[in-house]
Order: sequence, then structure tokens, then C-alpha cells
Amino acid sequence: MDQAKVDDLKGGSDYLYFHFDVEEHHLKLETFIQTAESARKVVASLNENLFNKSLKYELIVLPPDEGSFLTKLAIWVGIGWGIIQFLDSDIVAAYIDGLTGKSPAEWAKEFGEANQETGKMAYVAISSEGKPAKDKAACQLSASIVVAMTRGVLEKDTSDLKKIGMDVGTLTDALDARAEFYAACIHDGDVGRVGFSPDDVFPIPRSSFAERAQKPPRKPEEDKPPEWTVSIESIYVTSPNWDEDDQRVRHWKGKDQSRRDCYFVIDDAEFWALVKKKDLRVDVLDNLKVQWACQIVDGRPKNRRVVRVLEYNGNKLAEPLKADALDAILGQHKAVTARRDEPSLFDDLF
Repeated sequence: MDQAKVDDLKGGSDYLYFHFDVEEHHLKLETFIQTAESARKVVASLNENLFNKSLKYELIVLPPDEGSFLTKLAIWVGIGWGIIQFLDSDIVAAYIDGLTGKSPAEWAKEFGEANQETGKMAYVAISSEGKPAKDKAACQLSASIVVAMTRGVLEKDTSDLKKIGMDVGTLTDALDARAEFYAACIHDGDVGRVGFSPDDVFPIPRSSFAERAQKPPRKPEEDKPPEWTVSIESIYVTSPNWDEDDQRVRHWKGKDQSRRDCYFVIDDAEFWALVKKKDLRVDVLDNLKVQWACQIVDGRPKNRRVVRVLEYNGNKLAEPLKADALDAILGQHKAVTARRDEPSLFDDLF
């Protein structure tokens, strides 16, 4: 870790503690490595499955305080807007609330990010040619939320995690990592209890390690990836990203025909050619008619991508791609026709 990041650590990081109740003030190296690796896997699962890999972070092992035997990890966030853009998603908000005990609004309020201030930060984030700003407040907020969520995965009772749906869907990898954490504790006979704060509070007794070390049952692996579903719909953009490469990190955000939030990327070379030539009339809230596709995973749309921008603010740009062209881009897919006065294709998936 370079010196610049060390200097910035306090401004964009938060600490995750593993407090092991052992008779002697030391911990086996194997236990230390395995539990730290489990934490890394939990963070990676949250980042991939809730935040579309948009969180740019490092997990850093810090030296313990003098006279302490705590495992002290720092999660350092370099770009905080990867998480911020997802905080008003109902699904993400439910997981944040369930794992941390606080809603995104409560987190934002604690960090002084009221709606107006968040709007100012968002303006900065989409300026500079659409590249997200490295705002320390956003980085700090993101780091604190991720630390609290990771702690929640490891500390909460299994029944509480099932209530928020972690045992099904895409977050089972996080529960696998949790199971590996407690399996490491089982294999170290010196660990009597575990806590997750620097205080002498150990809520997890050794008697509960075995139950927590059980991995959730997994669905049989599918032989084929989920089929793409294609439709033509009208959407309006609330937060664009005019950097074609960066949109993989910070997605476009808009509202679909049913006024639901949607996040997507635009994979239309002709559209980006017009952007580079500055041949588009851009408004405050841009209206698009698009041909887009998604994959349905566990009843929810994933990997939304616009394959063709048909109209931009009422100006016709292109014709929809035909079936053979869609086959070449997407492979196996099915087309759904949705009229403007019908609910969105994705309306019944939430």
C-alpha cells in the first residue's frame, strides 16, 4: 500500500474487528489467515452481487494496538460513488437495513448527507467527463456501510439472515464465507468465544460455532446461462454516464415505463459514435426509447444492457435490431413486446 493511500486511510476507511476470546493473548497464524480470508470473501460477494462490482476497495491488515490481540482489518474505499448510486434500490436497501439495522437514509443522515447535499455530490460525481469523483465523504460512507454489512453477515444469527433472504439467491457465497470463518474457529481449540468489537464483548459462544459453520444448500448448477429477454421500452435518464468505458463501474440510472429505478449499460456502438461527434441534443432529464435485454436470475432482472438506442429526446436514431443480429450479440434470447401503455417488462419481477 503506497504512502498516499496510508495518508488517506482515515478519510475513506473503516475498521472491522475480530475479537477472539483465548486464554493467552495470541492467535494461531492459520486461524488469523483463514478468518481474514473469509472476511475478504464476504466483501467480494457483497460487491459483486449487490453493487455490480462497482466498489473499488482494498482490504488491509493493520498491526494490532499495543497490548492487544485483536485482528484489525481496514476496508479502504477509493471511489465511494460505486455504492452511493445503489442506495435507493429497494433490494440493496433491504439488505443494508437487515444486516446493519439502519436504512440507507439513516446512514446518510449520520454522515450529514441530506438529500440536497447528496444532489450536489452527485453533480460532482458525473462531471469531469462523467468520471466519478473521489469524494472522501462518499468513500467514508461506503466503507462504513460495507464494514457494518460484513460484520452483520458474520455476527447475526442464521435465522435473522434467512429472514432477509441471504440463504437463497446470489448472496449464498457470503454465507459460505461465514461458514468458513466459524470452521476455522472450530479447528482452533483455543478460541472460546468471538466478538466483533474492540471491547470485551463476545456474543458468539463456541457452542454455536458448529451451527454457523454449516454452508447453505446450493441449487444444482445450470448447464446453460440464463436466457436473455429482449424488449423495446421508453425510459428516462436520471443519472447518465458519458464515459463509455467507465459505465461498467458506474451504470446509467433511469426510470422505466412503470417509473421503477433501473441501472443499465449502453452497448450500442452507433450511439457512442454520435456521442463522440456531439451529435445528440442533451436535456436535464433525457428520454430514450431503447431495445434492451436482461437476464432473469432468481426472479430478478440482472445485467441490463441497451443493445440499440432507437430514439433520443424524440429524435429517431436507429431501427431495432432483427432476430439474427440479436442472436449474434446475445445468443439464446426471447423477445417480449410491450406497448407504451402496458406495464414494464420487469414490473412483475420485483
